[in-house]
Amino acid sequence: MGWDGSPSESFVRGQAAIRQLIEYHAASEAAAATAASRSFSTVSGREDISCEFRLLRHGEANEGAALNALHSDLVVVGGPQMDGLPRERSAESLLLATGVPFLLVPERWAGATAEHVIVAWNASREARRAIADALPLLVAAGSVTILVVDPQKNSRHGEEPGADVALYLSRHGAKVTVEQVRSNGEPVAEIILGFAERHDGDLIVIGAYSHSRTSQMIFGGVTQRLLQGATVPLLISH
Repeated sequence: MGWDGSPSESFVRGQAAIRQLIEYHAASEAAAATAASRSFSTVSGREDISCEFRLLRHGEANEGAALNALHSDLVVVGGPQMDGLPRERSAESLLLATGVPFLLVPERWAGATAEHVIVAWNASREARRAIADALPLLVAAGSVTILVVDPQKNSRHGEEPGADVALYLSRHGAKVTVEQVRSNGEPVAEIILGFAERHDGDLIVIGAYSHSRTSQMIFGGVTQRLLQGATVPLLISH
């Protein structure tokens, strides 16, 4: 949590006035933290989830976020434009640093459960990792669609693109169907988003992937476009 005052407060003069302003913001921060803790505990208690509330202050947020992520099964972030991480960190940098999957929830999403999950499958290591990370959600979902875009362009799919991974998931108890679609020159991200919208998708599962040899940027063009345009949660793994 950091300073969130108005620009006019920078014109405060005098030790007493400055001290009063600092005390005011400290009290406001403490009240916000208490309210957040109570809200978190209330929701967790209602869902019968064991929880622990930890507050990361502004100066501690950079390393604190990575440290806490390392000991988690899943990192959930949300807010305007899927932002909710410390300023020093992005989902991309934390994903690269920790290997922990991220569930990014758009602020305008009003859903409660993932009844229809769409898995963007391209037969890559990252996509396979994403499926493993999302397996509990996939098994619990009402339906799962393995979405294969332009299967004819990828020889790794095998004779029947999507069939083998669908069989794998069905053995775990997931209710799976396979959809093969062609992009016809449209961006792959738009195909995925459009499919999710038309078929009432509640969650998109995708493996973050990049062609960069330096691994400096792991969010490729498809993933970045999904982050910008998705109206449903995204589970991203690498």
